[in-house]
Amino acid sequence: MKKYLITMLFCITLCISAAAQAVTGEVIDIRKQPLAYANIVLQTTDSTFVTGTVTDEKGDFKLEKISAGDYRLVISNIGYRTLYINLQGLPRRADLGQVTMEEMSEQLEEVTITASSRVSRADKKLVFPNKKQVNASSNGVDLLRNLMLPRLRVNMMDGSVGMNDGSSVQLCINGRKATNEEVTALLPEEIVRVEFLEDPGLRYGDAGAVVNYIVRRYDTGGSIGYNGAQSVKSGFGNHNVTGKVNFKKSEFTFYYGNRLQYFNEIWYDKKETFTFEDGTQYHRNQYAEANKKKNIQQWGAITYNLQDADNYMLNATVGFSHDNDPDLRMKGELYTEEFPNSVTDRDEWNHDRSLSPYIDLYFQKDLKHKQFLALNIVGTYINTKNRSSYTELLDGTPVVDYYSGVRGKKYSLIAEGIYEKGFQDGSRLSTGIRHTQGYTNNDYSGTLLFSSQMKQADTYAYAQYSGKWGKLGYRLGLGVTRSWFQQIGQEDYETYSLNPRLNLNYTFNEQWSMSLNGNVSTMNPSLSQLSAVEQLTDSLQIERGNPKLNPYSYYRSNIRLNYSKGKWDVGLRNRYNFRDNAIMPHIYRENNKFIHSYANHSNFQEWTIGLDARVGMLWDILQLSGSIENRKYWSNGIDFHHTQSSIGWDVAATFMYKNFIAALEFQHNSDYFFGEDLATGEEAHVIDLQYKWNHLKIGLRMFNPFQKDYKRDEANWNKYAGYNYQYHIDDVARMICVTLSWNMSFGRNYKSSDKKMQNSDTDAGVL
Repeated sequence: MKKYLITMLFCITLCISAAAQAVTGEVIDIRKQPLAYANIVLQTTDSTFVTGTVTDEKGDFKLEKISAGDYRLVISNIGYRTLYINLQGLPRRADLGQVTMEEMSEQLEEVTITASSRVSRADKKLVFPNKKQVNASSNGVDLLRNLMLPRLRVNMMDGSVGMNDGSSVQLCINGRKATNEEVTALLPEEIVRVEFLEDPGLRYGDAGAVVNYIVRRYDTGGSIGYNGAQSVKSGFGNHNVTGKVNFKKSEFTFYYGNRLQYFNEIWYDKKETFTFEDGTQYHRNQYAEANKKKNIQQWGAITYNLQDADNYMLNATVGFSHDNDPDLRMKGELYTEEFPNSVTDRDEWNHDRSLSPYIDLYFQKDLKHKQFLALNIVGTYINTKNRSSYTELLDGTPVVDYYSGVRGKKYSLIAEGIYEKGFQDGSRLSTGIRHTQGYTNNDYSGTLLFSSQMKQADTYAYAQYSGKWGKLGYRLGLGVTRSWFQQIGQEDYETYSLNPRLNLNYTFNEQWSMSLNGNVSTMNPSLSQLSAVEQLTDSLQIERGNPKLNPYSYYRSNIRLNYSKGKWDVGLRNRYNFRDNAIMPHIYRENNKFIHSYANHSNFQEWTIGLDARVGMLWDILQLSGSIENRKYWSNGIDFHHTQSSIGWDVAATFMYKNFIAALEFQHNSDYFFGEDLATGEEAHVIDLQYKWNHLKIGLRMFNPFQKDYKRDEANWNKYAGYNYQYHIDDVARMICVTLSWNMSFGRNYKSSDKKMQNSDTDAGVL
């Protein structure tokens, strides 16, 4: 019996010893900075795969349950020399301590990352750009387009980023919120990886997804660059100049950009049906002559950053944006079928301008015991000047003559604080509070005179806990929103609402995963919607705000099934959204006029099911992506009930060979429907050809090569004042642009980290 017990104890000891075998270590660079998400592969001496993992955010890794024997450990990371460590006669536990990787001057093609340079984690996808994708790109937005992430769309015309289901994308740099202009200022070679969060947390508000660029922070040197596109057919063009200089803990950054839209031929046709109380109708047709349109947008900023890595960071930014629509004049005939002898000449003129300077102060601090604190204050001033006139002439004599002018001033202050606490098991607690205080003073002149002063305050606080239970990742959160608004001379209102959020992600195996997320958010009316001001549109219609609007609840739910193996990424998605007491346009009759305003209607529902796929790199030169979706809408208003459904699809291909890059995109967008307004899905095609030589990239880009006339169709199904509208821009069809990029860096040395939030105010509050 004693011998039997000794034998059993010996066997148990061996089992415990075998189970406890592990290889651990920490991967750092030559500056002692941890390298997150480096690939760790354990092989036998004949290169047979045994097990693998990636390092965590602190650069740590651990391989467990390894039998005794001889092994080789392979550590690789994009932009670093691959390490090979021989482990002869592996002991029960091997702690390699700090393992240093040497950075290369350029990325190696032979470095291979499992799953086609993509690592799927519970809450995000990690995408490592390869050498060809980096060389083919001019800036951060261009790199995102070349990565061809599923469901993500990058507009080649204006560089905007969105999802193919219409939801917004929040761009970030090293975890902080960033603008599209800041991402455009990034050089591709300084981007280590891109993190794609399809189920973002409460701190990102209503964003449908988050794209987070992880970039290197340098302590010496700098960079300068230009990225632009200019049409050879019209005045359309985008131009961006960026620069950055680093010295020890300080970094100075500037960027300036402008977008000119100068089209020679713009016109529209509009058919309206007006129904009166007695059932009689007017069928009015508007025909506009081809005219010119000019729009100039400018933006810029200067940033100073003071940083002590892994300790604190202070960031100060002064910037501006300017939008100018000068002298848009549309002329044409106004014809009413019931009065064929009363054809009038219509003359409409608009001039809009807005200037918005801002200052952004940010501070973050890494505390002990995995704690983090960040504070952000943003002050914004928005100055708006709008002028418009509307004239109808019968036989040269004005029968309708309206003029209006708006001078608006808005002052706002946004303050936000974030606290995060990490735990040993990898779970995390995040809390935050954001308060917005705004004051608006608008003076309306012309045919109608008004003066409007508005005050608004919104406070949002949240707490969120994320963790993992086996193969199930979860994130639970709750937010509280307080909204307050007062228009001087009117009663104020104050509302409170709860905003819960649930995110679940289950990983079946290395190829299959499923995610479920749902949240309830509060949608507040804008200042322009709340304004107790009315403006004359024409002889029959008036535009008016509604101070009695209330915030409403927006319920969102998403289910996705994802497959990822080798070069393939395939996803099936199902989304259902429900807006209770939704704020939608409202048209009604009053004093023999048709009033265009807003109201809280019963509800609005949307259901979308779609399939997305991506494959690449094929033959190391070709990437392909595509998607197809079906959308259905239900709109239930005060006096209307509508349904609408449509199918949308898109396909894209990117070809990269040596210094040549070619891209093709074909889109047939789904219809967009809200309230009673329908925007028919646009057809969009792009052919892009580029050649890169050292720091210079030149190319040709053609928009809509298969269209003779670019048009956009819109309709309104209102029973009182419905219409069909067709807007034409001749210059956008078969528009050829010359593209040019030049980016150069000098004397750079690597550092890390960046700020983690950015706030901004763009609502001018003008009706």
